[in-house]
Amino acid sequence: MSESEGDLLAAENRRPGWHGEDPPGQPAGKGGQAADETRSPLDLRLVPAAVAAWAAAWLVVWAGAGLGGVAAAAAVGAGLALWRRSAAAGLVAVVLAVAALVGGLRVWALENGPLADLARQGAVVEAEAVITSARLAIASPTAIVYASVREFQGRGESYAGGAEVLVFATGDAASVWAALTPGSRVAVTGRLRPAERDEAVTAILQPLTAPHLVTPASGWRAAVEHVRAALRQATAGARPEQAALLPALVVGDVSGLSAGLQTDFRTTGLTHLTAVSGANLTIFLVFLLGAARRLGVRGHWLDLVAVAGVVAFTVLCHGEPSVVRAAAMGLVGLAALGRNATAGQGLRHLCVAVIVLTWADPWLSHSIGFALSVLACVGLLVWGRPWTAALSRWLPRWAAEAVAVTAAAQLATQPLVSWLSGSVSLSGLLANVLAGPWVGPATVAGLVTALAASVFPLVGGWLGWAAAWLVEPILQIAHRCAALPGAAQPWPASPAGLIVLGAACLFLAWLIPRLFRRPWLTAALAAVLAAGLLQASGQPGWPPSDWTVTACDVGQGDALAVLAAAGQAILFDVGPPAAGLGNCLRALDVRSVPLVVLSHFHADHCGGLEELFDGWKVGALLVGERSTAAGAAAAALAETNGAEVHVASPGERFTVGAAAVEVLSPPLTGTTASGSDSEESSDENNHSLTVRVEAAGISLLAAGDLEEAGQAAVLRQGGDLAVDVLKVPHHGSARQDEAFLTASQAAAALVSVGAGNSYGHPAASTVSRLERLGMAVIRTDEHGSVSLVRRDGALVVVSQR
Repeated sequence: MSESEGDLLAAENRRPGWHGEDPPGQPAGKGGQAADETRSPLDLRLVPAAVAAWAAAWLVVWAGAGLGGVAAAAAVGAGLALWRRSAAAGLVAVVLAVAALVGGLRVWALENGPLADLARQGAVVEAEAVITSARLAIASPTAIVYASVREFQGRGESYAGGAEVLVFATGDAASVWAALTPGSRVAVTGRLRPAERDEAVTAILQPLTAPHLVTPASGWRAAVEHVRAALRQATAGARPEQAALLPALVVGDVSGLSAGLQTDFRTTGLTHLTAVSGANLTIFLVFLLGAARRLGVRGHWLDLVAVAGVVAFTVLCHGEPSVVRAAAMGLVGLAALGRNATAGQGLRHLCVAVIVLTWADPWLSHSIGFALSVLACVGLLVWGRPWTAALSRWLPRWAAEAVAVTAAAQLATQPLVSWLSGSVSLSGLLANVLAGPWVGPATVAGLVTALAASVFPLVGGWLGWAAAWLVEPILQIAHRCAALPGAAQPWPASPAGLIVLGAACLFLAWLIPRLFRRPWLTAALAAVLAAGLLQASGQPGWPPSDWTVTACDVGQGDALAVLAAAGQAILFDVGPPAAGLGNCLRALDVRSVPLVVLSHFHADHCGGLEELFDGWKVGALLVGERSTAAGAAAAALAETNGAEVHVASPGERFTVGAAAVEVLSPPLTGTTASGSDSEESSDENNHSLTVRVEAAGISLLAAGDLEEAGQAAVLRQGGDLAVDVLKVPHHGSARQDEAFLTASQAAAALVSVGAGNSYGHPAASTVSRLERLGMAVIRTDEHGSVSLVRRDGALVVVSQR
């Protein structure tokens, strides 16, 4: 199943009295379906209003407050004109007007004020802020912190206010920031820069000092953190993967997940289990309501208990936007689960939730998680019931639900998931069906452990040991299903590819209930799925058999492979954790990596190391330095796995098979990569290694995240910068030295960048500058993974999509 909150509506299928597909007069299926059930009609009346609210919020966040005001005024006028003719059209206009007006005001408030003005000036400020959320990125020394600034000083003035900021902290400072408890008040000095509109914050704060604790968290925030910490402590003695997965299941704490485990969960469509989702909330509510019923609670009092449970769940999971989204979907499920509820009513409740959520938080309209949630819920409401009824003719009810619910959610979300991943997960259905029976007991056991351990640590330790072993089957299912040859089949994420995939999903949605009614047709469908799982994945035409250089699509990060010999490649950076490096190397038939060159230690360049060492033999690691915490961690990981670690010096040359590597420049001298700045720190970026490589008639220049100062320093050192291919520094940011770009004399410019990234990479100015210099700009966000080959003397580009 996809990463979504739609799972919770699966519980609708367990409520007696819903209408399935068995026609009147037919005997009930094995699940005990009533003979006179008919399919309830869908209530589509609010769908146009929900779409209008979503579209208006999306446009306002994308274009700004000015468009919001214009759209709101136009919608009000249209609503007044249409109301007398059509109440439905008038309702759509009113909903659109509110979404545009509220969204415009929210965006205007973020983009105006003293903090926003200082951010546009790039000012350094001294601030006191209350931590909203803080976490360490998965398998990466990067802290991601949201905070509310209460007072600040900048450019000689003092201000008070409640503006939201986003803090990135890397290197040695990451663990300090990640350890901060929500509700803590800290003092920090940092440099401001503007945030992208879809960040839902006023500014990005680059910390220049470590945070100083002014006031610790207190009250309910301290109590929540105590419960979360108690759960982590109770599972400390379990196997590392068990201890990491249980907090992720219960409260969405993914800080302990390894890159390898995250990759396997993504491949098998189990990622939704490790996020705060509707599935978590459903299990929590089933447990809570079951306990309430045993205590004699009945009627509307049960509804109050359920609402209180949703509030408690939201608080326990820190109330982040993804948690609020899950809670909203939980309330949709509660309404749909009510007495005499139907699929049509469920769809109406979902539309109301979409309208209210986009009004309350316009930035959800840009959230992929929100889109997956809505699509999964639609799939369950429209297809889940009839598919379960069809299977229930010959399967036990519980088995029919397990297959039908998982298939409905996955089919509804597959086009969007494939757009993100460039693949279709064939193992998702199998993995979710097998893991489903274990998720509920493990989640409930983890919740009981957390509550018990917060009061009686010794008892919590015993319960934690048992709960940890309940997640072991889920771990084994993820690992074994991900290891199947055809677990994930590549699919082009181009518009044409997604249109074809969407049409195929709609055709399957029409076909599946007809197949599910007959055991032999269902068996034939299962056989086709099994054949696909046992067939090694491959995409026609990519990669080319004669590839020399390949930029792997790892999202917002860098990972570039150069062929050294048959089955061997040199890697220049390894991308973020769990971002698809392994899939790329397997597609390229790379079986070993004799040399890894790390430009610097930001997570988007070195985060994939753990995944690499998990699956490939690595000979050596070439780095610019190893004195920072991140550098020391990378070196220790390499040495633990038997790889030699070498610190580069300018002018060094290495020959690896058919490839020749030359170190042009060590990190920029005169500064220290302290790791205290954010991921966008110019200081750390300018410590990137610059290397030149030649292989099979193609020359390449790779310079990590060098900015103007670092690029100018490379130029001053001299050396041959003329190449065929330039790996554009810093993902094509605006921070480029034109003399450096010109000196490369490259025919092709590779930009490794994530689709829709919040940094605005690549900058339009950089793209136009490269094109003006005669370079063909090739972007991984548009073309997927990209290979370059030399054919008949010409440089040829072969893209994944």
